[in-house]
Amino acid sequence: MLRKRFSSPDRPPKGFTRFQREAEAVARDPERVRSLVQRSFDKIAKYRSEIGEIGAELPILLRLARSWASGEYRRVPLKAIVMIIAAALYFINPLDLIPDFLPVIGYVDDAAVVGYVLRTLRRELDTYRDWEADHFLTS
Repeated sequence: MLRKRFSSPDRPPKGFTRFQREAEAVARDPERVRSLVQRSFDKIAKYRSEIGEIGAELPILLRLARSWASGEYRRVPLKAIVMIIAAALYFINPLDLIPDFLPVIGYVDDAAVVGYVLRTLRRELDTYRDWEADHFLTS
């Protein structure tokens, strides 16, 4: 799993903070958040074979952001939403620290970012998973 592969949850991966600044602006506009989530899901579907475990791990973050943007789920700090948005922005950017078009290594940095966010937001994600399961059962 991505969260076990990278060891330092307290330091963001190189290049990630640049995306956090942009994420703060995106978080102010729920429509931009929804659009970003959709573009991220589209990229996962298109490059599933190239992105490896990111395709299995990133969707929980994207679902949380979508639930937050729609107003269905608000039990998460804004700082956590900004981190999730930053990870999605990093993921959809093909020219991040290691360009995505490079065979084999193109998504290594993306995996580091996703793993960092998963580790950092572990408690928030556990709470969201519980909410999501309850919400699904009652819908």
